[in-house]
Amino acid sequence: MRAFIAIDVNDKVRQKLVGAQEKIEKTKSAKIKYVEPENLHLTLKFLGEITEEQAEDIKKLLEQIAKKHRKHIVRVKGIGVFPSYNYVRVIWAGLENDEEIKRMAKEIDDALFKLGFKREKDFVSHITIGRVKFVKDKVELMLALKELANEDFGEFEVNAIELKKSTLTPKGPIYETIARFELQD
Repeated sequence: MRAFIAIDVNDKVRQKLVGAQEKIEKTKSAKIKYVEPENLHLTLKFLGEITEEQAEDIKKLLEQIAKKHRKHIVRVKGIGVFPSYNYVRVIWAGLENDEEIKRMAKEIDDALFKLGFKREKDFVSHITIGRVKFVKDKVELMLALKELANEDFGEFEVNAIELKKSTLTPKGPIYETIARFELQD
């Protein structure tokens, strides 16, 4: 199965992120595949294809890691891009107060490295909102993104780590939570 480890966001943040997608879309400056509202999340680690056996090992690791971290509030703020504004491929919303998330991501990365997974290069806490297929008007796209650079999308509680399965379909991916591990109160 194709899988990843994620943190879900609440509906209030989701709705505000959809508003940002709509603002960018109105400019008609690029062909962008937007992430469906129900699929908006923060990826801690993309795993790719894993076996059922690996999934069981990963669940054990995540259960242990979740026990070491507390539930906490983060703010979703600002729009950024990967890899750069000169060559936009991914549009994302950033997070503030994400030190705990970075610690969890590092712990997950270290534990999975021991299981043979590749290390993350530089983890950046973000919620992908769209993938750019091609740009029609670079200046207009930049203006739309810069306008959202400091937009506040609200807060949500980081309360669990989830192992998710991703099934690719012609209409886009379908995500399904395989296991959920609550953080400590």
